Amino acid sequence: MRLFGKLIDKVRTLAGVRKVRQIPTGMDKPPLGTSIVRDKLRIRLKYPIDDEFWQWLASNGWRAMQQRNNRRRYFVVAEKTLVKLMKADLDLRNQLHDKMINAGPPDAARSTRPR
Repeated sequence: MRLFGKLIDKVRTLAGVRKVRQIPTGMDKPPLGTSIVRDKLRIRLKYPIDDEFWQWLASNGWRAMQQRNNRRRYFVVAEKTLVKLMKADLDLRNQLHDKMINAGPPDAARSTRPR
C-alpha cells in the first residue's frame, strides 16, 4: 500500500498537480495559548486579546498556526513586545510593528529551536 501511495505522489509531482500553499484568510480570534505567525515570526498569545486588536493583526498578515506538527522554523517575538503592541495607540502600534518586522531575527526575536 505504501508503494502505491509513493507512486501516486511521484505521478502528481511530475504532472504538476501540487500547489504552493496559500496564506489562510483571516479567521475568528484565536483562543488563548495559540501561536500566530507571519513570515518567519511567531507570537504566542499568553494574554487575552480583543476583537479590534485581532482584526488589526489579521489585516497585517498574522494568521493562527493551524498545524500541530509544524516543522517550520520561526523566531519567537518577545512577550513584552506583544504587550507594547496591545497597549499602544494605532500610530505607535504601526511603528512598533514595522520596526519588529524589519528588525531581523537577532533584534526582534529568538529562534524556536536551539542550535
